[in-house]
Amino acid sequence: MKIKVIIVDDEMHARSFLRKFCERYHSDTIDVLEECSSVESAVRAIKRYQPDLIFLDIQMPDENGFELLKYFDKINFEIIFTTAYKEYAIQAIKKSALDYLVKPFGTEDFNIAISRYISKKNIKIDFDRFKLLTENINNQFVDKQRVVFPTKSGFEVIQANSIVYCKSDGSYSNIVTIDKEYFTSKSLKEISEVLMDTNFIRIHKSYLVNKNYIKSFKSDEYKLDLIIGESIPVSDTLFTKKKLIDAISS
Repeated sequence: MKIKVIIVDDEMHARSFLRKFCERYHSDTIDVLEECSSVESAVRAIKRYQPDLIFLDIQMPDENGFELLKYFDKINFEIIFTTAYKEYAIQAIKKSALDYLVKPFGTEDFNIAISRYISKKNIKIDFDRFKLLTENINNQFVDKQRVVFPTKSGFEVIQANSIVYCKSDGSYSNIVTIDKEYFTSKSLKEISEVLMDTNFIRIHKSYLVNKNYIKSFKSDEYKLDLIIGESIPVSDTLFTKKKLIDAISS
């Protein structure tokens, strides 16, 4: 049975380019059901055809590609993002989605992406985690706050919503983002003051966490599981279970 594919991109030449790749190199295994120029038309096509795989552009005029996910309570298709972005968001996509192609891409990259799909199509993807990550990525189009932290070599300018958590290291701190870790001479107290108006909460004397990256709470261990795959402790003297839920929900 052929792989049912829908191509979503607002640029006609980009859709045509992808269709030609599918038909030229994978005509025996891929059936392109429809080309869509917007998220709105893509949602209609997905509900109609129930595709196996979607090539999804990120940057489109009305709604970006990440917003497509909000129209589905359950995702029964795989996604390969096609994007010109080379920023930290790519790392989040790579950790949670099947794959991505950075424009302009060539035959080799395309064939590798298809091969990965074929080899992994029987493996269940954790789509709850995927949706959480893409929701957080989507925040970058709204929240543009940047923070500056001194480092050994000078300073780093970091987008606030790319920070997953901060950890105290004496009078210094480690700042962990989606794809990188920074060491700064600022204390956790100073960082807390900088980020006080954003989505961060101080859950422990040594930890400050971005609420957007919290996946679950283990009450038996009193730890938060983060959507990047790490766990961090919660202070049982600072938070009861109810107080923690209220803090995360607010």
